[in-house]
Amino acid sequence: MLATSFSSQASMLLGPTASQLAGVNFLEPSCNLNMSTSPFGMSLLNFSLDQGSPERLLYGSIDLSQVQNDWLPSATQTAQGCQLYFKHVSHFLPFLHQPTFDATSIPSHLLLSILCIAYQYGVDPDRSDQQGSGVSLSERCYHRARDLVSGDDNGPDESTRTLSLIQSLILLEVYAMMYLCGNHSAYGLKTHTRMISLARSSGLSIPLPSELTSKTPCLNSLWRTFIEAESHKRTLFAAHQIDTLWYQFLSIPRQFSHLEIKHELPCPQEQWAAPSAAEWAHKRLVAVVPGPPVQYPDAVRLFLSLASDPSSFPSFDPYGAINITQFLASSAQETSGWSAMTGMISTERLEPLRKSLEALGPVVQSAEELEHVNWPCGALCEATWRSAMIDVRIWSPSHTCGMVGGTMDAVLQQTTYLAPSCEFLCESNTAQVIKPHINWFLTYLDSPLVPDSEAPWIMLYAFKAFVIAWQLIKGSTLGPMQVVGVEDGDTNGALEWARGVFGRRQRWQLGKIIMTCLDTL
Repeated sequence: MLATSFSSQASMLLGPTASQLAGVNFLEPSCNLNMSTSPFGMSLLNFSLDQGSPERLLYGSIDLSQVQNDWLPSATQTAQGCQLYFKHVSHFLPFLHQPTFDATSIPSHLLLSILCIAYQYGVDPDRSDQQGSGVSLSERCYHRARDLVSGDDNGPDESTRTLSLIQSLILLEVYAMMYLCGNHSAYGLKTHTRMISLARSSGLSIPLPSELTSKTPCLNSLWRTFIEAESHKRTLFAAHQIDTLWYQFLSIPRQFSHLEIKHELPCPQEQWAAPSAAEWAHKRLVAVVPGPPVQYPDAVRLFLSLASDPSSFPSFDPYGAINITQFLASSAQETSGWSAMTGMISTERLEPLRKSLEALGPVVQSAEELEHVNWPCGALCEATWRSAMIDVRIWSPSHTCGMVGGTMDAVLQQTTYLAPSCEFLCESNTAQVIKPHINWFLTYLDSPLVPDSEAPWIMLYAFKAFVIAWQLIKGSTLGPMQVVGVEDGDTNGALEWARGVFGRRQRWQLGKIIMTCLDTL
C-alpha cells in the first residue's frame, strides 16, 4: 500500500464540516451506557466508545486487558488474513492495490481493520483452524484497531498517513454496522461522521496534483503514481458509497454531496488489477475509450439529461456505475420523502430519475457480463441497480415513515413488518414492472454457490425483494416465485425456500437476523 499526499489547500477550498449527526440521541445504543468517569478528549474526532463501554460484555472471548495491551496478530494470521481480504472483501471495498500491497509497510490500525473483516470469512490459522476461531480473532482485531484509531490524531505534518486512517475508519464502520450490528452500530455511525469530516478536511474529494505524473522518470514510477492517485480516488468513492448506503437504509441525511467530488470515474478493473507496470501500460494502450474521461458530477449529469446515447459515454469500471446508481436512487428517495411530507406526488421529479436509471441498465448489465465469471463477486453492481429500480417504483417505509433506527437490525425488522401491501402492488400494476428485478434477486439467492464473497448489503437488497414476492404470493398474484419453483399461493413453500437460501448466510450476523425475521412472517 502506497502512502498518499493530500492537497494542502483542500481544506481552505472546501471549508469546514457540518457534522450534523454528532451527539444526536438516535445514534446511541438502545441500552443504557454507564460510561467511565475517567477523563477523555471532548472532541468527537478523538472520542472513543471503548472507554468503559459495556458492549465488551457482549463478547466473552474478548478480555479488556488483551485489548489494551500492544497485541498484534502473528505473521501467519496476517498473511492468511490479507489473502482472505483480497479474495472475499476487496471487490466491494476496492481501494487497496493487491499487486503492490505490503502488510509490513502499512499502519497497524489499517492492518487490523483489514483483518477484522477478513476473518469473518475464515478461521484462525494459529488455533489449528478451529471452527469459529476466525470470528474471535476478527473481534480482537476490531477492538485493537478501535484503540489505535482513537488515538491517531493526524496533524498537518502527518498528511501522508491520512489516507490510511480514512480507509481504516471505512472498514471499521462497515464491520460495526454490517457484521456486528446491534449496539455496535452506534460506534459505526459516529465513526462515519469522523471519516467524512476527515475526508473533507484532507481534500480527499480533490485529485492529486497533476504535476506528480509529469515528473515521473520511468514506467515503473508512472505506474506507482497511477496506483497512488487511483487508491486516493477509490477511497473517496468508497466513502461516498457508504454515506449513500446509510441514507438508503436508515434515512440518515447524507453528509457528502456529489458536487464535492472532483474526480474522474474509477479506471477499468483490468487496469487497476494489472500485476506489473508493463501490463498496466499495455492495457491502457489497447483500451477502447469512446470519449475523453469525465468527472463524476458530469457523468451524473449525462445520465440525468440523456442528451446523447448512453453507449457513447466514456467507459468506466462497475464501481463507478455503482456510485452513479446510488446517486440516482438517493435522489429518488429524497423526492419520495418530500412527497410523503407534503402529500404531493412529484411525478415531474421522479420520471426523469426513472428514465436515467433505465438508461444506466445496459451499462450495468454489460459490465455484469464481464464480471459474471466471478459470480457472486460481480453481482454487486447489478444488485445495486436492480434494487434501485425497485425503489423508484415502491416507496420504501424507511424514507416515508422517518428514520427506522440506527441499526441494520431495525432495517430488517421494518422491512418485515412494513412491506408494501399486495393491494398497492396490484392496483398500480407495479408488480409487473418490478417482476424482472424481483426474479433476478430470487435467481441470485437460488444459486447453489456458497455466498462467501458477496457484499453484506446484497443480503438486505435480496431480503427486501423476497418480502415483496412473499406479499404477492399472499395476494394470489400469478407467478411471483415460479422462477425458483414456488407455486402460486404457497406461502409455506415460499418461507421454506427462503429459510434454505438465507440459511446459507447465517454464519454472518445479518443472516442470523434475517432468519429471525422469517420466523415472524
